Amino acid sequence: MLELNRLYCGDTFKLIKKLDDNSVDLIICDGPYGVTQENWDKVANIQEFNLNLIKLFSRVLKPGGTLYLFGKDNCIDFIDYRKYLTLNRKIVWYQPSRLAQGRLNYTNNYDLIAYFSKGKADTFNLDDIRVPQMVELTQRRRCENVPSVKNGKYNKTKFNENGKNPGDVWGDIKQLTYKSKELVSRELLNTIQKPEKLIERLVHASSNPGDVVFDPFSGVGTTMKVCKKLNRNFIGFEINPQYVEIANERVKSSNQNKELSLFD
Repeated sequence: MLELNRLYCGDTFKLIKKLDDNSVDLIICDGPYGVTQENWDKVANIQEFNLNLIKLFSRVLKPGGTLYLFGKDNCIDFIDYRKYLTLNRKIVWYQPSRLAQGRLNYTNNYDLIAYFSKGKADTFNLDDIRVPQMVELTQRRRCENVPSVKNGKYNKTKFNENGKNPGDVWGDIKQLTYKSKELVSRELLNTIQKPEKLIERLVHASSNPGDVVFDPFSGVGTTMKVCKKLNRNFIGFEINPQYVEIANERVKSSNQNKELSLFD
């Protein structure tokens, strides 16, 4: 097992061999999408690429562990992942304000986050990720008192004062903009860097304090920063040494009063 709370600089496909079987509770994989001309994003076939990742991840995930795999709408089409992991849901991260507008087709306004688990997911902390109720409260309470609901099989589905399940379409977390305080640099916008709030939801939902979170394409360390904040352990891989340096500085600057491990 590699040492916890370290970011390793190198190729994920080589470094992952050093991870023990059944050693990771949660994987957050924001890797290549196969849609840009960036060198890191050039893959011959994104579906085959992701299937290979799923195979590798199934070995290191603990039984009941979770994988969140980012991509575009077709990122897991035409592949048979069922013998490796269970697909629980396809989450749509909805971004209606994207600047790019299609002229020959409908504009793509979302990223896909495929929610997998190794067998049945052991952890789903709904109370940690509830969002405000969208339905007017007086109307919701009125509906709950309808006899067919009150006395029917859905009588336990009551309004929760702390909010509701966020569902599988997330439009409440906006993508970073040029004005976002957490954006490291413009070259990372909409490609490398995801909002901390988005990663926080995934970490909250599918891990507990002390669990091990693995990020195979760490970029500038958003997952690391979130794990430090939420008291999770992490292991990260990143092939770009400049990003590794940025990631280390981000974590150090956000944890000035905490003892930090050294990073490779």
